Amino acid sequence: MPGPWRYCPNCSMPLTTKMEGGRERIACADEDCGFIHFGNFSIGCAGVVIRDGKALIIQRGIEPFRGSWQIPGGYVEADEPILEAVEREVREESGVIAKVRDVVGFRHSVGGSIGGPATNIYLVFRLDYLSGEPSDADSEVMGAGFFTLEEMEAIPGVQGLSKWAIRKAMAADASPGLAPDSLGGPQRPGFSVFGLGGMGFEQA
Repeated sequence: MPGPWRYCPNCSMPLTTKMEGGRERIACADEDCGFIHFGNFSIGCAGVVIRDGKALIIQRGIEPFRGSWQIPGGYVEADEPILEAVEREVREESGVIAKVRDVVGFRHSVGGSIGGPATNIYLVFRLDYLSGEPSDADSEVMGAGFFTLEEMEAIPGVQGLSKWAIRKAMAADASPGLAPDSLGGPQRPGFSVFGLGGMGFEQA
């Protein structure tokens, strides 16, 4: 049987395999349960915060890549709206308060050396600076500050994806990009939609 599991996480019955969507997948032996394991998926988020022509970056204090510099970010919790997640990550890792403006871009990654195949989507947002000064008070951070792109070139270990995102955010300053939007009418809690020329921050 593929994978490390032996029992269904929903009903505790033994697991087996079945064909679903053209692939053999881990599934519950109890047809009434219906559990099928489609894979390991995670969503990450990060924020580009620009103030006076300088972008906020933090120095990682933990592995992997301890000592490298990057824009603040982390994983989105399963019960957390992504807009709240990126603002939380920026605040926790840097002490800076900022508000989501739009989406800069995203990175999709397939694979993973820990635990077997995995898929991760990493969304990068542009946030408007509101208040606060960079701080390394978070236990996972060794340093934090606002730097120009030229200053970053002199800092060893600035991650390539972060520099790419900062350049995109600075170059597209006049464009709203994919911005938080609304479908109109009430939506369930935690629902977020983004569109070109969006209406601005709104979680319906």
